[in-house]
Amino acid sequence: MRKRMMGAALAWCLTGQLVAAPEVRVEGLFKGAAVLQIDGQQVMLKNGRAHASGVTLVDANARRAIVEIDGQQHELALHTAIGGTYQQTDITQVVIRKNDMNQYRVSGSINGQTVQFLVDTGANTVAMNEIQARNLGLLYKVNGRESQAVTASGVVATWVVTLDSVKVGEISVPNVRAIVIEGAYPQDVLLGMSYLEYVRIQEHNSVLMLEKKF
Repeated sequence: MRKRMMGAALAWCLTGQLVAAPEVRVEGLFKGAAVLQIDGQQVMLKNGRAHASGVTLVDANARRAIVEIDGQQHELALHTAIGGTYQQTDITQVVIRKNDMNQYRVSGSINGQTVQFLVDTGANTVAMNEIQARNLGLLYKVNGRESQAVTASGVVATWVVTLDSVKVGEISVPNVRAIVIEGAYPQDVLLGMSYLEYVRIQEHNSVLMLEKKF
């Protein structure tokens, strides 16, 4: 009889481990939606939607998310978590709102000098015109590798350079590849994929969120 009781207790413990509540962390907050990390998987849920794990987003705004787990509701702020063995970690995020021209513009810096970026996921690299490069003190004709590009004005000379650092908000990436384009095009410094590949990108309701990966 005692052995059966011990076996039942062991089975209950194992079952308790198997049905343990999922670990939920809030990674992004928007009006009517939230970016959650559920047991290591990043998902975006809208109000009233449930995840396969059983986690339901009851309500969310820019300040907090209310999630329901196993019939119980929990209010979580940005970068907080519930369940599992979660330990708080530092997460660096930048939130950019779309302007009236449907563009994502943001202030940042190149090699410590302030610039205005236009976020462009279609650009392979950070890109700027030669006037901007000279203003930044880049010796692109000395240190860069000369190449060519086709623009609306025809074939123009370009120089491939490596920037010491590119920073947006608190997300700084070292040794970023960039191109300098002969003439006054592009008008804005393009924040392309040679920087963006180091961040996670989420877009929702005309808001772009960048989060450092490493």
